[in-house]
Amino acid sequence: DGYKLKLKDNYPEFDMTREKALQEVLKLLGPEDVIVSTTGMTSREVFEYRAGTDKKHHRDFLTVGCMGHASSIAMGIALAQGNRQVVCLDGDGAVIMHMGTMAVAGQLNEYQLLKGFKHIVVNNGAHDSVGGQPTCGFTIDIPGIAQSSRYKNVLPTVTSVTELPSAIQQLRQVDGPALLEIRVKKGARKDLGRPTTTPQQNKSDFMNFLNNLDNKH
Repeated sequence: DGYKLKLKDNYPEFDMTREKALQEVLKLLGPEDVIVSTTGMTSREVFEYRAGTDKKHHRDFLTVGCMGHASSIAMGIALAQGNRQVVCLDGDGAVIMHMGTMAVAGQLNEYQLLKGFKHIVVNNGAHDSVGGQPTCGFTIDIPGIAQSSRYKNVLPTVTSVTELPSAIQQLRQVDGPALLEIRVKKGARKDLGRPTTTPQQNKSDFMNFLNNLDNKH
């Protein structure tokens, strides 16, 4: 059942769902872009998108059961991968839980060490995966926090599908650390499945993908 207690009723409404936003983002990324997705519904929706298209999950590291750690994992990969695009698909609740990661990203920017780190925050103002409890995602300024943390680039917030192609193109072109906030409505499909591969399989396939990229270049 959904979360019943309402702290306030004036949260903004958006037409775009998280699942639609993720689908569009994944279509727009390059074949060698590395993807790290946050725990819960986000990783489940990424997995289902892949299952319904090319059936290949090796590019995606699904941060299962580790809320707030996807950005740190993506940042570590970006440090090792140089200028290669490393895209973190994050959520507002996860960002708020481990906001210190943004400060570290800004600090590493001073040494130009995270040019490939692209931080996408899909903000629905809720902890959707555990009942829909509200976060403060819509009352704080996540792009402003990234700016204050000294991210290299902070893009304008996106709220519609039509804005995504140009936003993702720009995100891929600018140096990181770079942040893009996508605001979406709360909720997920009732029949949303779960990953059918184990975390061990996911890790192994993902590491092979990274190793093959290193060998190719």
